[in-house]
Amino acid sequence: MWILTAIFQAIGQALTWVLPISESGHSAIFHNFSGRFSGACSQLTGVVHIGIAIGIIAAFYKLFLHLGKNFFTAWNDLFHKRLDIKKSSPQRNFMYMTILSFVPMLFYLIPAGKYGNVYQVFHRTSYDNTLLGEGICIALTGVLLIVTESMLNKKSKSLPPILQALIIGVIAFLAIPSAGCSLIAGVFCVAFLLGMSDKYAIRYSMVLSSMVLLVMGVIEICIGVTKINIISAIIGVVVSAVVSFFAVKLLLYVIKNKSLKFFAWYDIALGFICFIIGIFEIVIK
Repeated sequence: MWILTAIFQAIGQALTWVLPISESGHSAIFHNFSGRFSGACSQLTGVVHIGIAIGIIAAFYKLFLHLGKNFFTAWNDLFHKRLDIKKSSPQRNFMYMTILSFVPMLFYLIPAGKYGNVYQVFHRTSYDNTLLGEGICIALTGVLLIVTESMLNKKSKSLPPILQALIIGVIAFLAIPSAGCSLIAGVFCVAFLLGMSDKYAIRYSMVLSSMVLLVMGVIEICIGVTKINIISAIIGVVVSAVVSFFAVKLLLYVIKNKSLKFFAWYDIALGFICFIIGIFEIVIK
């Protein structure tokens, strides 16, 4: 059973994370119907998140190699007083924007009394005995996908890169701990609507997502209440990496062929169902 659990959880998490249908939303639905509202995670969840990050990095390995190279050369230029941000290459500017988008996430660490910190305050809303909030977030993701697809053939006015990075960082800050939100979908759609090209926007979302996954994975492995053995960990990493790699290719194909509406209608339908169930759960309580 633990082998099957590792396989199916890895497949489910990888598909729902990479595709714009919200891993956290589906996880909240599963926990809701299984009567688990503690918000505690297993070590397998963290292992799978790391595997998904590996799959994304493998799918965009050239991009990550360039980012790594520019990151270290930027520090070298700074150390030797040769750093000139105004004359930076497009690849280095991409790296700067990515780092800047992580700045809003530092607010997660702000203490919040008995709730721990700001991140835990947001995260607690995902386990409140109702699917109302998750339904709203999932449906809004679908609406955002429809709006984005309708704009794929049009050019929107581009905002300054610094402002783009900060706005995207705020979107990521809100999406990561909120069940029903898809980080990749949110960042891609907002980045595109802010003036990025679709290719630039999807790569931006993948870079942010992979870094978030690695951090989340390490934390979840450390705090997971359900332990795993080495074999299930290997299975979880390998399966999630392979599935996420091909899911990335599928998502790129969908964007290229302007077929996001299929995921959008799925999100809207699922969100509506969760919304109705959530209302009944509130009435029953």
